Amino acid sequence: MISGHVFLRKREWALLASLMTVVSALTAAERQRLIPLSVLAASPHAVGEARLWSLLTSALLVQSPLFWSLGSFALLGALTLKVCGTRVLLISALAGHVASTLVVYALLALARTVDSRAFEAVLSAPDYGVSAISAAWLGAIASVSWRARDRTLRGKIATALAVVATALFGWTLRRHLGFLDLEHVVAFGIGVVVAVRLCGTVRATRVELRAVTRRRRFDEGIERDYARRISALCARFFAW
Repeated sequence: MISGHVFLRKREWALLASLMTVVSALTAAERQRLIPLSVLAASPHAVGEARLWSLLTSALLVQSPLFWSLGSFALLGALTLKVCGTRVLLISALAGHVASTLVVYALLALARTVDSRAFEAVLSAPDYGVSAISAAWLGAIASVSWRARDRTLRGKIATALAVVATALFGWTLRRHLGFLDLEHVVAFGIGVVVAVRLCGTVRATRVELRAVTRRRRFDEGIERDYARRISALCARFFAW
């Protein structure tokens, strides 16, 4: 049974709700053609023309199917907050989306130095969505889970299977893969690195640490209660 802060703290719920509101509002505005997709979405051509804001705005749009994309995004965000914390959530999201986009665009440019006609179709294709952020969050969660205190081989296998299952679920939403989908692999790796660096060498997850803290406080409460009882008995004895 979940107690205390009901899965997340109030400020964590507020952060997640704010993020979902921004993503939903911007997606709705683009769907209603209030803001052109060409202004918000990134592309190798757009970045080459120094439209660098698109590296950020492209992360705030959701691709179809909207329900499953928004739902899985919110779920991964909540799990990242629960397992990894706010810093990992924010840094892995920003680095996972922006850095993975730049790395894959750099690989694209490198490939075109060999064959100038390679991947021409993706040069101006709109590149947007929350999937790179989701991949980075998945990497962070997997990293913390894999390195958790006393993690058994069975637990590590379960973590790996969960990652594969999530990746397959993401693939079923789109049903096609292209060169730019390498961003998800890069973003996953970035999420792993961010979690390792920010979580240090701690072997316990935040959930486990909270459980240990609660247990320690409970034990300390029992010790204080015993001390009070012993003191009271001693006082009665000497008073007698």
